[in-house]
Amino acid sequence: MAIVTDRQYRQALTASVAKRSKIVQDIVHKSTPLTKILKDSGRIKTKRAGGPELRIPIQFDKLSAQWFTGYDKIEITPKELLNSAVFNWSRVVSMFSLNGTELMYNTGEEEVIDLMDFYIAEAEKSIKEEWESALVGDGTGSGGRQMIGLGGAVPIVTNTGTYGGIDRANVPNWRTTYYDVTAGDVSGFTAWDSTTARPIMETVALARSRNSMYPDLWVMDANSYAPVSASMVAHQRITTQRAANLGFESLGVWTPAGLVDVVAAGGIGNVMPANTIFALNTAGLAIYEFPGQSFVPFHPGDGIRPINQDAWAQGIVWSGQFVVENPLHQVRIKTA
Repeated sequence: MAIVTDRQYRQALTASVAKRSKIVQDIVHKSTPLTKILKDSGRIKTKRAGGPELRIPIQFDKLSAQWFTGYDKIEITPKELLNSAVFNWSRVVSMFSLNGTELMYNTGEEEVIDLMDFYIAEAEKSIKEEWESALVGDGTGSGGRQMIGLGGAVPIVTNTGTYGGIDRANVPNWRTTYYDVTAGDVSGFTAWDSTTARPIMETVALARSRNSMYPDLWVMDANSYAPVSASMVAHQRITTQRAANLGFESLGVWTPAGLVDVVAAGGIGNVMPANTIFALNTAGLAIYEFPGQSFVPFHPGDGIRPINQDAWAQGIVWSGQFVVENPLHQVRIKTA
């Protein structure tokens, strides 16, 4: 049986992590309908590093046009159309290590590879779960180091606080929309059930649409999803072509604004807020990744050995940010 030397182990460890970096990208980016759609539509982007901050040009106002005749005065008041939304880069890492005793008892090449595969697989699982949790979080986790997810990007209170360094109180076009069904925010309705779910969806989708832009992906917790499913007879439960192509389960619902995908967020470890819907315009969302930081080995070279421990450490790291670029068509709904 060939004995794996210390140097061979370090090289094999780093090679194994690097080889699976692409696999981890796919595991994470294809783990939810939202990230699948963003990946398929080219909305997961590598942003050239321009310093410690991520800056995204944002248009939050538009020019006006006016009818005139003769000597009418033409309105020429200047408007600031563009500004930069500024975000910090968020970083997440899943570390693992193997100590000298483990390596001593697994000295054969196959044994070492099996051991590494186990730890790498656990690192992949850990970083996937942490990333998915952050996707619906508000960015306050881990002392504000967490990625700003839907909880912060599409908040309950829409006219206060800053997002991307822009004050929502001062810039109305930088606000998303929030509806509390039970409080009557959707005119004519005070309950979300199998008879009201569809008309509420139609009302909201149309209200938050402009031209071809509207909330096209509705992510619902289990409590909110059940009435939508119950409102349809069996032959109405169809999936959209987009969902079929990307391989996720959804209900296709026609609204006056257009066809939408309805997906349920649930299962073991689910972190979706209860009685909540995120109705999202996927064309107005993006995930920006720092160059060379998309689920890659954390330590360069052959990993790292602590100076005071008999072990070798390596990890998988991601650096980036989730960004709402167009808040106008992004909606959060409380259903109970």
